[in-house]
Amino acid sequence: MKTIILIIPYFGKWPIWFDAYLCSIASNPTIQWFCPTDCEIPHEHPENITFFPTSLSSLNEHVNAVVEADVPLSPRKFCDLKPAYGAIFKEHIKGYDFWGFCDMDIVWGDIRKFMTPEFLNTFDIICTRPEAISGHFNLFKNMQNLNDFYKTIPNYKELFEVHKFMWFDEVVLTKHLKYLDDRGQNSFRIFWDKKFVKRGVESEVHQEYYLDRWIYKDGKIFDLFCKNKKEYMYLHFINWKRTMKFCEVKYSDTPEQFYISYKGIHYAPHSSFARRWNGIRNLFGGYYAILFRKSLFKKIERKLNFKN
Repeated sequence: MKTIILIIPYFGKWPIWFDAYLCSIASNPTIQWFCPTDCEIPHEHPENITFFPTSLSSLNEHVNAVVEADVPLSPRKFCDLKPAYGAIFKEHIKGYDFWGFCDMDIVWGDIRKFMTPEFLNTFDIICTRPEAISGHFNLFKNMQNLNDFYKTIPNYKELFEVHKFMWFDEVVLTKHLKYLDDRGQNSFRIFWDKKFVKRGVESEVHQEYYLDRWIYKDGKIFDLFCKNKKEYMYLHFINWKRTMKFCEVKYSDTPEQFYISYKGIHYAPHSSFARRWNGIRNLFGGYYAILFRKSLFKKIERKLNFKN
């Protein structure tokens, strides 16, 4: 079995759903997580996550020495550094076949069901977005030329040294790989097929403000709104970080199942009335309704500016 380590630096304060995150990590005992952090280390946590206590300033010094740049490190700036994790944390990924990066706004399902031996034996880079590097989960074969690949981007130091997040992980690296592909200069075997996402790697409809749609059960993630309760590798609730207000789940409870809703993570489902009322509210105040209004306002604004 190919070994995998996922690197996730986290500084500040653990998110509300952190216990649920740990529960889903525990259900993937053959995957290792490595977490540099200044947060309080939980007394109870899965054996397959290693917390590395450090300060942001101390880690910043190490980062600067490795990437040979003056990086203004911040929690957000870590996203730009993700492609360099293989070099930055080289001492911690020794002996692993693959290293990768991921996010914290996730509940994991059965990772090995999707990261099959076929994929791991065939590809050097495995993405969970169609034709693009994915910041919330991406794997790289642990080899020197790939760990240092970020340095082949001509202006990588400039992008690392600005305070603003420059989308180095998803946009810049993707463009660079495609640039090399177009010229026949890319030697890495990349998997970023559109069918892969549709097959259920990441939830595709997670943005809306749903109640009780997603369930974590026996180490797996299911979409209960699908007829066959479609299984996913993980649920990435990127737009629920601001709406989640509670998490009933405690890691010490070793729960077998729980629901993930936009308001929080809970054991009991909502009433049918609450779900229907929430659906009506989404017609006017849901994520897609808000997105539509913003898009409409932008179109109107562009037309007004054009006329002026």
